[in-house]
Amino acid sequence: MITETATVVAVDQDRVTVEAAIKSTCSSCQAQSDCGSGVISRAMAPKVQHLEIETPMSVKVGDTVQVGIPEAGLLSASVWLYLVPLLVFLLSAAGLTQLQAWLNTGHELLVVAGAAGITLAAFVGVSGHLKKIDKSRFRPVLLAVNKSSSAPRPAL
Repeated sequence: MITETATVVAVDQDRVTVEAAIKSTCSSCQAQSDCGSGVISRAMAPKVQHLEIETPMSVKVGDTVQVGIPEAGLLSASVWLYLVPLLVFLLSAAGLTQLQAWLNTGHELLVVAGAAGITLAAFVGVSGHLKKIDKSRFRPVLLAVNKSSSAPRPAL
């Protein structure tokens, strides 16, 4: 289970909205002042993430909670969304290259465009598949409730 600490910002019966700070590794990097990626991530990325979670636990606004996401669901979604399209791209590029050689055409741009189109179709198909399957594997859960924090929340 991958866990994160969050703060309850709204409660509506058995649905709780929590706010978690988005952590970046840029703050611990030695090259953060010289890196364009770090500057862009600090300027454009949202600093907090809001999640809506169903829970039978009794919580109130301001409570600090532990939120978890099952590792197996996160890893399988990552494989489906990253590895499968990459493999589809490589295999379609290899297949289209063989087809190009068999047809005696010399345009590599057709291979790249065809492989990109097939990969886009595979990505759309995988996304649709993931939206239809059991979403409980990807749903965050409330693991524990801590007492309300008396420290003031930082201004956004």
